[in-house]
Amino acid sequence: MIPNLRVLSLALMLAPCLAAAQSFTANGPFETGHFAPLNGHQRWLRWASEDGGSADLHLQSFASAAYLQAIADPAAWNRSTGGFVRRLGSSYGANIVQNSVHDSLSAAEGTDPRYFSCACSGFFHRSGHALRMTFFTYGRGGRETIDIPQLAGAYGGSMMEAMWWPHHYTALVQGVQTGHIEVGFVGAVHLVQEFSPELKRLLHLRPRTANQAP
Repeated sequence: MIPNLRVLSLALMLAPCLAAAQSFTANGPFETGHFAPLNGHQRWLRWASEDGGSADLHLQSFASAAYLQAIADPAAWNRSTGGFVRRLGSSYGANIVQNSVHDSLSAAEGTDPRYFSCACSGFFHRSGHALRMTFFTYGRGGRETIDIPQLAGAYGGSMMEAMWWPHHYTALVQGVQTGHIEVGFVGAVHLVQEFSPELKRLLHLRPRTANQAP
């Protein structure tokens, strides 16, 4: 199984936990005429929430550490309990960097860091939208644009993580490779967000209104 499919499978196995977390609830379909961009205060609240104020950081860090433990990467850390603890700490650090880069660049560029569900029906249309929004977002005025902040966060966090891994790992090789995997994980999380209403009904969880989602 190729790395990104491994990440997708892992994220989907964690789907019930992700769906139960408020940060993984999608906003309603995007409407240009009713688009209300985040203000500065809302962006600060989102950043604080992503970096520990909600289940976001903990679930993503655990999933990443579990994946690295499963493939024994870095190999020097072994598959022991101590190795998992090191991987978990490393994942926390990488995710904090990723969230901070994403949110700060998004604020600077005026792009929206939130995920908006598809104004469509059908599994394949909705899945395609979720994966497409891994690379695109909405900018000032509600125009669709390439989501450079999200991609920069994914690769920046991964490259930074490689710097505190064993010495033979480098930011420009293993860091970039891990960035590819992280982008795949972002897409998997978008799939969970897109289908979170169905997952919540399946788990008998109380749905949240669209404007409550981050």
